[in-house]
Amino acid sequence: MISLSPDLISRFHAALLDLEPRFVGIRLEDEHTDTELRAWLDGDSEPLPWSHIDRVTADEWFFVSTLYGEMTLEGQRTHIRKFFPSLFVEAAHRDIRNFIPNMAEFRGLRSAWMRRRFCRMGEILRERGLSMTDYADELRSREAKATPEDPMPALDFIIRDHRATGWKTLSVFVRDCVGGNCFPIDSRVEKELRRHDLPIDERELVHLSLALHRNPRVVARMFYNAGGESP
Repeated sequence: MISLSPDLISRFHAALLDLEPRFVGIRLEDEHTDTELRAWLDGDSEPLPWSHIDRVTADEWFFVSTLYGEMTLEGQRTHIRKFFPSLFVEAAHRDIRNFIPNMAEFRGLRSAWMRRRFCRMGEILRERGLSMTDYADELRSREAKATPEDPMPALDFIIRDHRATGWKTLSVFVRDCVGGNCFPIDSRVEKELRRHDLPIDERELVHLSLALHRNPRVVARMFYNAGGESP
């Protein structure tokens, strides 16, 4: 188990006291993730062809969260909106199991690792005879057994499955679709962590959140939003 110094806990607590007043009335809780995702991606544009009008499927969450990365917020939105209809809906038929190497529709993705991530997830599901919904449910089952000594079992499991050396987007998927303990760190979050002299370490940040009886997913969303603000 990670040992947390009183000074570190104090700095983390001070950061929360600084940030929380900025987000009064803003919906950062887990139950709002589907609504907030759709509001961000659709905005004033033509709505994406979602499978349902009132929820986001596990397949949709995995597709969208995999395309988070290496771009500004608007760049991410543009990228997702470009590939959601053509790659996810038309080529994969809304099912992560249908992603296989060398699909022509992968052409133009921002990074090659995104294609590899889709194909690896499809391979895992096919090998185990699972749907993406089944897999997310398995992650939730593992997360239900989290302990203070092992607080991130769902994230650890999917990282092992993907043999991932970088897992920010997997962490986003676990945070927003599965509801598991995690604290995705991108440049926005890192910026805010450094401003408060806090560690750039996901596991340590989860432990800090739990030590203060805070939901690490909500805290992570708060740091993400704060990191996008001008200094």
